[in-house]
Amino acid sequence: MGDLQELSSIKETILQAKVHVQQLEDRLKLLGLAKTQVESSAHEAKSTVEKHFQELKEAICSAIDTRQRELLDRVEEIEGESLEPLRECEDVVKNSIIEDLTVIEEGEKLVEASEVIAAAELKSFCDRNNSRSLNSLPEVPPLSEVPCILLAGLDPACITELPEEIGSDGYVLAHAPVQVAELRERPGGVLASWYEIEDDDIPEKQSPAEYRLQYCCGRVDRVTMNTTKFREAYQGQDTCCTVKHLKFNVDYSFRVCCKMVRGWSPWSIPQVARTTLLQHEWEVAEDSGYSLSNGNTTLTRTSPNAAISVLHSSKSSLLCGDMVTFKVNGTGKTHRGDGLGLVLVQEEDSILQRIGAVCVGSTGVVHVNGKEMTNQLPALAKGTTVTFDTSKVPSDPKKLRVSITVADRQVACEWVPGGDLSEHLYFAACFVHKGWEITVE
Repeated sequence: MGDLQELSSIKETILQAKVHVQQLEDRLKLLGLAKTQVESSAHEAKSTVEKHFQELKEAICSAIDTRQRELLDRVEEIEGESLEPLRECEDVVKNSIIEDLTVIEEGEKLVEASEVIAAAELKSFCDRNNSRSLNSLPEVPPLSEVPCILLAGLDPACITELPEEIGSDGYVLAHAPVQVAELRERPGGVLASWYEIEDDDIPEKQSPAEYRLQYCCGRVDRVTMNTTKFREAYQGQDTCCTVKHLKFNVDYSFRVCCKMVRGWSPWSIPQVARTTLLQHEWEVAEDSGYSLSNGNTTLTRTSPNAAISVLHSSKSSLLCGDMVTFKVNGTGKTHRGDGLGLVLVQEEDSILQRIGAVCVGSTGVVHVNGKEMTNQLPALAKGTTVTFDTSKVPSDPKKLRVSITVADRQVACEWVPGGDLSEHLYFAACFVHKGWEITVE
């Protein structure tokens, strides 16, 4: 008997060891992926640094050479334009000097030999030189009018500030400054939330903070996201956003970044969520007096003559603990039987103000299981949003805490639906007069 117990214990130990080995091997795979991510991202970062500064070096050298050549060309242009008339004037002066020296030389010879030279030759010399004006001089510009080529506007700060600017160009981060915190399914969509990480290497962010959220269809990792086309889902200061109207049972990848002092930060590593909750939709019967549009998400009361009835969602698609939001697109006359609310069980009834329902009427009156609450909400108006947020009460498994928000006002109550709270809830509406148009989001 003891041997059998020992053998059984050994087999159980072997089984546990096999499971443990499998778990360890799974962790080895994760470690391998982590190492690959570090090594590949480091290689990409090095290549990016080398490429950036090579391009920067070429751009700076090209700019320096171009500007140097422009300034030298301008110097040479001014020098050439200024020297040309001076050279012409110089040639005139030199030619005049040569002519005058020739006159002097000929005249001195005549003077020395005047006793033996015929009077006709002396007269010829005088006739030839009397026509020349020895009293006029060519005009030479004063130095104040002659160009003196100078350089101005050379900024010595370029020599000091440019190296400083280059010295602060770029920074290395171990992680993207913002990371996706959670991807929570919503009917027909995903609620994405994100957070900023603490890192001393991250320079000052823009204040107030600003974020961008993008998504794409399919599973995308850090490498493939650079060649994948993402869609812009949100840009603003909030740290969460519900991306709506997604396809059912499809993987979606989400990434986020934040605004830095110099442009946008790198993108976070994409996180993946799968949409397994159907989009909220209304369901109507024939001759109900309602019509549906926008993929059955919008109901409109079209006929005041039809029988008054409660309209429900097509499925019990609301989890206990989730929330649902309605938008009032149009209004009609109010009636005490009007309302938007939640029910656990569909019942063929003409009012929502009944046991098993929690609702808010068109005038803002709140009913819980048919009883009117003291606290009221604003009346429903065009453009108003109405939100029902549910949560389980830990002390009582039969109760739900329901917060109803209309515009900026909120009323909270405890509701006993009268059934199994593990089941999903239906949302419901009832409007008597035509003109009411409600969209479930």
